[in-house]
Formats: sequence, structure tokens, C-alpha cells
Amino acid sequence: MGEGRLRAKTTNFFLRWVHRRRYYAFVATVLVVATVVLLLIALGLDKYGENLSLNLGADLIGTIVVLFLIAPFMTKADRLNEAVLDRFNHRAFIRQAAGARHRIMIMELWTDLLQGGYQDEFLSAIREALERKVEVRILLLDPDARAAEQRADDLLQQTDVVDNILDNLRVLNEFKRDLPERMRRYLDVRIYSALPPVQMYRVDDHVIVSFYPVNMTSWNAAQYQTSPQAQLGQFVGTKFDELWEARSTRWLDQFWTLTLDDQNERYEARFVEIDDQFYVSGRTIVEHNLRNGIDGLPVRIVNDNAKGEVHRSKSFLLTPLDQSSADLAMALDHFNRKYGHTHQDVILKLTPSPSTE
Repeated sequence: MGEGRLRAKTTNFFLRWVHRRRYYAFVATVLVVATVVLLLIALGLDKYGENLSLNLGADLIGTIVVLFLIAPFMTKADRLNEAVLDRFNHRAFIRQAAGARHRIMIMELWTDLLQGGYQDEFLSAIREALERKVEVRILLLDPDARAAEQRADDLLQQTDVVDNILDNLRVLNEFKRDLPERMRRYLDVRIYSALPPVQMYRVDDHVIVSFYPVNMTSWNAAQYQTSPQAQLGQFVGTKFDELWEARSTRWLDQFWTLTLDDQNERYEARFVEIDDQFYVSGRTIVEHNLRNGIDGLPVRIVNDNAKGEVHRSKSFLLTPLDQSSADLAMALDHFNRKYGHTHQDVILKLTPSPSTE
């Protein structure tokens, strides 16, 4: 009786083991059948036995070891790296960033790591990483993009999305400006215009992913911890790369200054864009054109994108805004909101040149 129960238990254990590994059992069966067919075909060849023992033995044993021992172990290891978190753990990410060895990547609308009680710690961690030549890539939403308004609607207009993004961009601009060149070269910040399906925070092989819920910021929603090799990790990695290289994506410097040239000079000017209308801060341009004046000065916008393509716009005429202009108050409001202080410069309006219309 005891031996019968033992055999039954052994048989049941074996069946359960095979059931749990049906995929591997199926693949193993296919391999065995294919091997038998190949052996029958090769039966008439010279030195059949010698070739069989030399080639088949090592290959078959290696396949079995990988299939039944290493593959399940790697699958289990991947599962150990995956978890669902209640919310984003800011302190944990900052610690990971401080110890980064290869790369830090962030894809967000804006991040509260650059605000409030997290800002100093996070920037200190980024500085430590840059000291070790860790590549830091940050993607944030363009505050002028329609997607910013969409997200504000999702949050029921209870969060000022545009101001939060602008605040992030100002902090990053000042931080990057103050870095020594040997560190600045490893920090790249870009601004995208299309709303991504997910947010991503990555340090080396640790990836945190979240989606954008309605009426809640993403870091207060469920977070999915994964790896770059997992399906979710590969998906968000692809989305990051697509946005990083998109033609509409701009560098951080391009958000703060607009490049203009008038054939003789090239100017870097602060600017705002309102309903496709550009307004630029004109102090530098005025100083360069005191003798001949600036009213009606023809200029072109010179821009390049993440792919390195350089584009020169149609010709515009520079027109100073006088104190009675209805555009002046609107332009000043946008300048103050973007650059964070009272704007005192002359504001010039870019008007399409009649010769190009």
C-alpha cells in the first residue's frame, strides 16, 4: 500500500510539474521529434556514430540545460524585479539616482522632484551622477502644447499644469547653466509636444512606470516597477526614444531663446508665442541697430530639431509695440509668466513680410 501511494504521489507530482511547464514540455517534444527525424536522415552518412556523439551530445545537453534550468530561473528573476506600488516613492528614486552608474531617464509632464522639499536633494543626486559621467536625459511637456490644456482638463483645472511645467524648466535651465562644462555635457533636457501614454522614471535597470489617471497626478497613482527587458519596460523605452527624436521636440535652450538673423547679424532673444504670433525681447536687437532703426527690419527665425535638421523660416518684419498697443499687455503677461520676473525690455512683434505672403 505504501509503495502504491508513493508511486501515485510521484506520478501526480510529475504530472503537475509537466502541467506547470507545458510550454517547455511542448518545445522539448518538438526538439526530440526533429532530432529523431534528422538522425534517421543522416543514418547512411559516413562516420555516423562519431559525428553523432561529437555534435549531438553537447548541443542536446546544452539545449536541455538552457531550456529547463536557466530559462525558468531567468523568468523567475524577472518576476522578482516587478512589483506594483501604491504611489511614487520620491525618496527611493532620489537615492537610486545618487547611486546611478550608467543612465537616468525621466519622461513626464512635469515632476515634483524639482519642486518643494524634493528639489535640493534631487538636484544634488543629479550632480553626483553627472560627476561620475552618468548620462541624464529628461523629457518634459511643452507648456505651449495643446496637451498641457488637455491634462489640465483631466485634473479638473485644479492644478496649474502650465505653471508647474514652466517652474520645472526654469529650475533645470538655471541648474544646467551653473554646471561646469565637463558635467553639463552629460545632461540633456528636451521638451516634447505630444501627450505620451505613460510617465517613466528610470535609473540604470530600474524602471518605474505610471499612467495618467483622471483627477489625480500620476505620482499619486499606482506605479509599476519593471525592468528595461520586460515587455512594459520595452514599451515605455520605445515611447521615450520616439519622443526624444521627434521633429517637434525641442532642446531646453530653444524654449528660452529664439534665434533670429537679418543677414548681417544673428540674435538670441527671449520670446513668447501666442496663437502662432511671436513676440521677442528686443534690447540686444535695438542696441545693434541704433543708427538705422529697427522698425521694419527683416529677420528670419533659425531653428533646428532633435534630428539636427536646420530650418530657416519665411521673412518677418520687426515692429516695436508702443504703450497703447493692445498686444503689449498680453505679451508682457506671457513674458512674466514664462521668465518669472517683471519684464522691462522693449518688446518687438514679428510680422510676416508682405514679400513672402
